[in-house]
Amino acid sequence: MKKRDFAEIIEKLCPSETAESWDNCGFQINGTGSEISTVLVALEVTEAVIDEAERKGAQLILTHHPMLFHGIKRIDSEEIVGKYIFRLVQRDISVYSCHTSFDKLQGGNNDYLGLLFGFENVRPFVQNNGFCRKGDISGGITLGELSERVSDVLETDRRLLRCVGSPDRVLYTAGWCSGAGSEFIPDAAREGCDVYITGDLKYHQAQEAKEMGMCLIDAGHYGSEKNFVQNMVGLLRKNCGDRLSILESDSDLNPFFL
Repeated sequence: MKKRDFAEIIEKLCPSETAESWDNCGFQINGTGSEISTVLVALEVTEAVIDEAERKGAQLILTHHPMLFHGIKRIDSEEIVGKYIFRLVQRDISVYSCHTSFDKLQGGNNDYLGLLFGFENVRPFVQNNGFCRKGDISGGITLGELSERVSDVLETDRRLLRCVGSPDRVLYTAGWCSGAGSEFIPDAAREGCDVYITGDLKYHQAQEAKEMGMCLIDAGHYGSEKNFVQNMVGLLRKNCGDRLSILESDSDLNPFFL
């Protein structure tokens, strides 16, 4: 497949123009090769992911997190991103990123989480920030039980989850935002959510939620976004058919462990 044709498929799926102004979706590196046969889908670019792309013969890496967020004044092979750039250019591997454009997408990260968690009547927040979703919990569930479900679904060690609220509190409405969505805690409260699930929570945000009487589950940035790979691979295979080999990265990128 022509690389430009693949880019058009991605842009129809989640247009870069829908991304936040601070974001950087689209090509991070557009190599010289015009034809691609294998795409590796990963959460982000790391040395391990580049190794995997080389090993599997991928001409393009599709990521959620952009490799380049800010303007570059120099490319230094002694720096982490500079090292990535040199390796990728030398091996003519392109990189394309779908970040906030995919978070907002109908069927994207946040809708997919609602499906995995088994919530009902999943819908966007009325505040319409584009990211957050909420859903109903049939029959109710305790915070302790929901944290176990989140741990199981995301295949994340229960000890890595941080919770705010009584484990025995019965929950009927959940809100969530993949990645770092702590800024939307007040929105979740206004939406009537009993619990809000996201990642990268800070101490004062946890205290604020507790004072508002809302429970929180910090599933971690990685934990709440890792399913981007599975979700995106499914969408790409549906849209590209047999014209491309779409591979899921098997590199474990979680920097945290117990």
